[in-house]
Amino acid sequence: MSSTSLEVNVPSFEPLVRRYGPPPLKPSPHPRWLESMLESTRADWNAACWPPLFRDTAEGRRPPLGYWRRVLSQFFLIVESFPKYMGLSLAKTTYGRHEGDASIRRWLLQNLGVEAKHAEWFIDWVRAIGMEPDSLFSVRPLPEIQALHAHLRDTCARGTLAEGIAASNWAIEGITGVWTKEVVEPFRGYASDGARIDASAMMWLKAHARYDDLHPVEALEILKLSVDSESTEPARVAAAARKSLRLYSAAIRACCAD
Repeated sequence: MSSTSLEVNVPSFEPLVRRYGPPPLKPSPHPRWLESMLESTRADWNAACWPPLFRDTAEGRRPPLGYWRRVLSQFFLIVESFPKYMGLSLAKTTYGRHEGDASIRRWLLQNLGVEAKHAEWFIDWVRAIGMEPDSLFSVRPLPEIQALHAHLRDTCARGTLAEGIAASNWAIEGITGVWTKEVVEPFRGYASDGARIDASAMMWLKAHARYDDLHPVEALEILKLSVDSESTEPARVAAAARKSLRLYSAAIRACCAD
């Protein structure tokens, strides 16, 4: 009986090539124009972070739940529209044509993915404090809410990429990360006032308290990559952010007016 040799085909492996991807946005030293913007907007930032409703809730004083119902029902327009503001900013990005533009594009797309469930989580929160979605959807926004919405929409649509990012992702996301972090646990005290406090009711608050301290830092990196410091753009970017903060404060005051 003849023997047959067995040939074993051993596959050859090509060296593994790392897939291409733009670098992430990482904190870096602030240029002088950005330090100036942060300093010039500090008072407006603090006022937007801590209107009486947020401060009193954070300190355990529990303002009447009716104030929270008014704020949440009015601000649904801003929450529901936030991915739309970001989509307008995304439309301004390219891929590889300018320094950092691919990283900015990826950041916006990832942030949009995070935003996907936020309107639903917000509705869960509103239902937990005694409002049904149908009544939420039919709310007529106050003029102050409409003004904030128009500023964010128009700045993201017609301003530069940096102006839109400063107005929405730095200013609005930034202050939201500050107050939610302090309010999330004390808000559970509203269970004694009839609010339903469970995992679904707290999801929006918990999510923003968890990651909105990172997004504004990354938004500042976008500003550094996209702003021409030798032009008039730094002043326009600061003005867009400042207007967001002031309109936000005015909207909260209007919601809580007796």
